[in-house]
This record gives sequence, structure tokens and C-alpha cells, in this order.
Amino acid sequence: MSKAVRDPRRALSAVLALVCCLAGGGLALEHPVSPMLALGAFYVATVMAVWRPGAWLFAVPACLPFLNFAPWTGWLVFEEFDLLLLAVLAAGYFRLARLPRGDTFRRSQPMFFSNAIVGMFASASLLSLARGGLDAGAFTGEVTWSWFQSYGDPLNSLRVFKSLLWATLCIPLLHDALRQSVPQSCKRLAAGMLVGLVVVTLAVLWERAVFPGWFNFTSKYRTTALFWEMHVGGAAIDAYLALATPFVVWALRSARRPWQWGWGALLAVLVTYAGLTTFSRGVYLSMAAPLVLLGLLLWVQKAGLDLRAMALSLWQRRRPNGWRAKGAWILSIALVAEVVGVLNGGSFMASRLTTTERDFGSRMAHWQRGLDLLHDPMDWLVGIGLGRLPSHYARSYPEGEWPGQVAWRAGQGTEPPVMRLSGPDTDDELGGLFAMTQRVSPVPGARYLATVQVRVAAPVGVYLQLCERHLLYPAGCQDAYLALKPKTDPAADPWQRIVVPLRGSNFRGGPWFVPRLGMLSVMVPGAGVHADFRSIGLQSTDRKELVANGNFAQNLAHWFPAARFYFLPWHIDNLYLEVLVERGLLGMVLWGVLMGAALWHLVLGRARRQPLAPYLAASLSGVLLVGLVSSVMDVPRVAFMLFLLAFFALQLGPASLQPESKKINLL
Repeated sequence: MSKAVRDPRRALSAVLALVCCLAGGGLALEHPVSPMLALGAFYVATVMAVWRPGAWLFAVPACLPFLNFAPWTGWLVFEEFDLLLLAVLAAGYFRLARLPRGDTFRRSQPMFFSNAIVGMFASASLLSLARGGLDAGAFTGEVTWSWFQSYGDPLNSLRVFKSLLWATLCIPLLHDALRQSVPQSCKRLAAGMLVGLVVVTLAVLWERAVFPGWFNFTSKYRTTALFWEMHVGGAAIDAYLALATPFVVWALRSARRPWQWGWGALLAVLVTYAGLTTFSRGVYLSMAAPLVLLGLLLWVQKAGLDLRAMALSLWQRRRPNGWRAKGAWILSIALVAEVVGVLNGGSFMASRLTTTERDFGSRMAHWQRGLDLLHDPMDWLVGIGLGRLPSHYARSYPEGEWPGQVAWRAGQGTEPPVMRLSGPDTDDELGGLFAMTQRVSPVPGARYLATVQVRVAAPVGVYLQLCERHLLYPAGCQDAYLALKPKTDPAADPWQRIVVPLRGSNFRGGPWFVPRLGMLSVMVPGAGVHADFRSIGLQSTDRKELVANGNFAQNLAHWFPAARFYFLPWHIDNLYLEVLVERGLLGMVLWGVLMGAALWHLVLGRARRQPLAPYLAASLSGVLLVGLVSSVMDVPRVAFMLFLLAFFALQLGPASLQPESKKINLL
């Protein structure tokens, strides 16, 4: 009998390594743009992670901001970042399966408690995942499997769940890395967060340079960087900046030479610029307030004070002895919680939101509608299901309906594949705020000709628009409007082939190092109508076809849904309500215990003397603050990083008395 079989944990590691390897290879082969390149990159990353087992703590946060190419692939549920994580997990579990017996999963009592909390929350989330899948009809046979499912489909539940799944699977890898070297693991993680911040700030500079301008602070242009998840609004960049900003202070304090400090100072300026150009009060608060906590914790560490000992000493002196005193303590805590809740939910929030798109009353009404989605005791206990909030919200409230929808239908017999694009159900004012888009590179001075094969059952307007556009806001555009009517002869071919020139100003373009991205958009602006597209084409003056998968033979590959200005059904705009509505009271309590345990561990617990502990505490606090006015769990990359940092904190042990190495070995 082999050693792996005699040790069930090593056998499980081997199985997980194989599963992750096969899953990553299978996902890479389904890549819409370049399957073989994705497959090669996946296995190169796997080999690199085997060769340098600790480097993943640097590589994952460093690559997080850019490993998503959704506007080019059309993927919403899956992304290239998943391939990197599967490569890391395959390599990590391969290493764990080969470790000598007894070295693999050594646990202390406090760590067992932390992992128990994670296990309970993961189990509750699995229950919500199953509930979400059932609610979406995943097991009825009525929903066709597709790699391009959207926010109302069953796989959206997996999209929301996968961030917790990946982070939970990383726990044994975190334990192994920390067992090898706590200081190096901490430095790799912090350095990776810094590189990720550099990527985000460079993307912000690029975006603002080619569209509104670096110093144009009057136009209503909200920076999105490379967080394509914001194609339906949301706060992806807000949450990321709140999560990563404390590590800029780490860079400044870790600098050993003036030039290192200078680079850190420049990054601080750029991060501040990125935060300011989001024009979000939530970002301002969540970036600034945790730095106060960070400064306090750093001062406590430097002064050699022990917050836990001080708190225990104070408690011993002021401990209530009788029932009346204990009751007074409980009442005081309840009153303070009530005051904080009123301030956070009332005047304080109102003062922070005076410049947002919706006033505070509208936000409160939005939150109340979200709570009203919980109809029965089971909803309150385990939630309506992961990823189901957008669909339930749009279905339950006329004022929160989808601004448009898209569906792909496979060809049958002589019938070709079809993309059905619909406008809003009832509200004409939402017309034109939802589009199917595709990345196209506009050529300065060129003119364009659009060709569509379309079928309509009633009079429908179709709007075609080619713009220089990063994500949400179009700049210079060329467009055409088609007023379509169904053919009157029932025996005639219902398909209409229309060729139309796009009219508008010439495109400006940009230098090669800061190109202006382009986007072709197709919209059905009318309410209660739809159009079936058999093909969509776009040719420039040289007659070269610019649209990929224009006949929809590859499902909706390369086509990317995008909304503008109206994002109501996609987000509840509150992290805590988001957890409550989709995971129920059970999930919310366990999530609160998980985050509370991580913060306790860093501020008052075993890891309070770790050099990285203040930065991790400030990072987690920043996301919890931005969550007061923003959703977070519906952005898988950022939610994954939140969970990873929390789990890293829970795995940290007491600080070593040995002096730290000043060298950061990233590999």
C-alpha cells in the first residue's frame, strides 16, 4: 500500500490536485478567444507554481487586477483569473500530497477553531448555492448549459460562490506557506498587493488620459480601470482600493533607501488620484478611515503595548459583579449599537451621499425593496440563494426591471443560431440603456458599414453605435438607427438583410502606448419588443470584417452585455444586506463571526504582534466600511481577495522573536 493511501489527507490532496489540473485544462480549452494559448499559459503557471511553491502569494494579488478579459471573451461566469487560481491549487495540492507524513496539516487548537468557523460559513454558503441553483431552475432540465450564462441564469450562483470556494481551497496552501516562513509569506503577499495597486493606478492613468483627461474633474466620468465587472455598475474598484490602500503605507515603512521610499510616495499619490476619480464618498471614507486605525495599531506595536492585556486589565477593574451591573453593561452595548445603527443609516450616511446619483431616500427605498425579497422563514434563515438577488429584484418591482435582456438560441435543422435582444419590459425610459457590445478597434478617419440579418414580429427600432469607449461612457461615435417592420407576406422569408452606413464624426484614435478602446453596441430601445439577429457585421473602408462570431455560431462568444447609467437591479448597494438577502441570517451571522474573528486575531489575538497585522486589519476594515454603501460579494475577484486576506489573518500565529530578514524573496 502506498504512503498516499495510508494517509487519507495526502490522498485527498492528490485527488484535489488532479481535479484542479483537469478542471483548469478543460476551462482553458473552452476559452472563447485562444484556447491553446490559455491551455499553454495554464500549464506553464502550474509548473511555475510547483517549481516555486511560495511565489503564488505574490503572483495571485499581483495578477488579480488584469486577469479578466470579459469584453473580448464574452465570459461573465468564468474568467482568466480562475485559470491562475486552478493552476496554483493544482500545484499546491500536488506539493501537499508529496510532503512527508505529519508535515501536511499540522493544526493547533486556535487554528482548529478558526478553520471550524470557515467550515461552517462555507457549509452555509453551499446550502445557499444549492438553493440558488434550484430557484434558477438548474435541475429542472429547462435551462440549457452555456458558458455564457448571465446574471439571471443558474450559473450566476456559482459565479458568486466561487470566490469563497477558491479562498477556502487555498487554506491548506496558506498553512504550508506560513509553516515554511511567516516573514517571507507576509512580504510576498504585501508585495503582490503593491504590484496589483501599480497595475490599477496605471490603468486609471491610461483610461483618464485618453477619455476625460487627467485634470478634467468636471465631467461625470467615473473611473473603472480594468474592473470590467462594472459593466453593470457596482463598486469593484471602490472595494479593491479600500482593500489594497493600507499596503502603500507598508511600502513606505519598509523602504530602506530613499529611492524606494520615493517610489512608494509616488504610488501613494497615484492611489489617491485613483480614489478621487471614482467620485464616490464611500471610497473616500473607506480609504481614509482605516489609515487612522492603521496608524494607531502601528503606534501600539512600536510602543510595545499589549492591547489585549490592557483590555483585560480594564475589564478586571471594571467588571460588573451583580446582575444589575451586568444588565447595565448589556443595555449600554445595545444603546450604543442602536445609536451607531441610526447614525450609519441616517444623517451620517445622508451627509456622505449628497453628491451621489440617488438621494438617501431612494437608497433607503432600494434597501427596503431588497429586504422585502425575503418572504418566508426559510428565506430569512438561508436566503433566497446565491446570485439570485438581481433576478428576484427585477421580477418583483416594476421600477427595478431589467433595461434589456439577451438570449441565444441554437439552430435547429435549417434554422440558424439566433441572438434575441430585448428592450425593457414596460418602461420606455430605460430604452437604450442596455446593449450587446463587442470590442472593435476604430481607425482614425475611417468610415464604417454595418450589415445585419434580422427578424422582427412587430415594429422595432434597432440602434447601432460604434464608439471610442473604455467601458461605461462613450466618446466620439458613429451610429445608425433602423426602423424595422415585419414582412406582411407570411410565406416570405422573415429575415431581412440590411446594409447601412454609420454616420458621425471621425475617430481620434490615440498613440500606441495609450490607445482609445472601441466598442460596437447593438440596442433595442423600445419597451416590450425584441429582435432576432441571425448575423451582425461591420466593415471599414477596406471592406475588412471587424466583428468576430457575427453569425453566433459560437454562442455569445466575443459579445459582452453592458448597461449605462441605470444599474438598479444588479446591486443592493450594501454588503451586509447582500449577505443577508442571498445567504440568510445563518450566513450573515457566520460571515460576521468570520470577519470578527479575523479582526480580533489581528488586533487583540495571537497575531497582534505580527508586523503585517496592522495592515491586514486596516485592509479588512476598509472593505467593511465601503460595504456600508456598496455591494462586494458580486465581484468575484475582489471578494476572493477579501476572503484570502481574512483566512491569511486567521492562519497567522504569534510573532517570532527572531529578527526578520530584510530581503524579500518573491520566488
